[in-house]
Amino acid sequence: MSESFKAVECSIETFDRTLYASREVGDLADTGDFILNTALHYAFGFISGEYINIGNSPSYVPDSSEIIHKFYVTPARPEPLGEYLRRSGGVNWPVGKPMPHLGGHSTSYWNARPHQYAVKNRKAADQPEGVRGKNIPKFGRERVLDQQNLFTAYILPYEVEAESLATKIPRYIRIGKKRSKAKVGTKVIEGEIGEGEFLSNHPFGIYDYEGVPLGDIISVRMRPVPLIIQGRYHGKYIRLPSARGYTVLPYGLEFLKLRRPRQ
Repeated sequence: MSESFKAVECSIETFDRTLYASREVGDLADTGDFILNTALHYAFGFISGEYINIGNSPSYVPDSSEIIHKFYVTPARPEPLGEYLRRSGGVNWPVGKPMPHLGGHSTSYWNARPHQYAVKNRKAADQPEGVRGKNIPKFGRERVLDQQNLFTAYILPYEVEAESLATKIPRYIRIGKKRSKAKVGTKVIEGEIGEGEFLSNHPFGIYDYEGVPLGDIISVRMRPVPLIIQGRYHGKYIRLPSARGYTVLPYGLEFLKLRRPRQ
């Protein structure tokens, strides 16, 4: 017999060109099709870190140690254009009428200092041999998420109420390497907990679940955490109503669970 389960559905609409380097090939910094929960935990205000990271290394595990058992924030997946228009306008786009060009990616070229998190400001005399005294530009390309992309993420509460979590999420957030603006809408939805064999169909971090897949695995390499997009498992699962029919996720997901010290 299934058990009811309330969750928070988060609709994230990009307002700016959003960059985070999912992969870097030559001079190309490419932004993938998902927003990782490593970013959403901070953007939603659930955790915070040091303002200046001297070592330029992530501190996700210690920053989130107090909330991992209370709830889980999934990565965000992109929604098709039709779903974006339905949510923003409240009506379906007329059949046969060409859809506008919204969302997607765009590529730009830059000629500037590299986009590093922390860049040392060295004296001219301290520059490497062959570079000292020369104005050598840095060239590159950025493939970024454009404005008016729509993403969906879920917050799965374990020890807190879904309604309480929904009220704490800000209306506008900053995400990406350049702190781009995005708008967030929240809705409490009611699903169910089941048990048995299931096929997950919403992304979660590869280190967030310790269940062993039975097959049908689809994964995406992202930085800093790869994602499981689809997988067949056996155990407890959560099924939530969504625009795609149902969203199915494993029960008991915890942020970076397999990267934490064993208790």
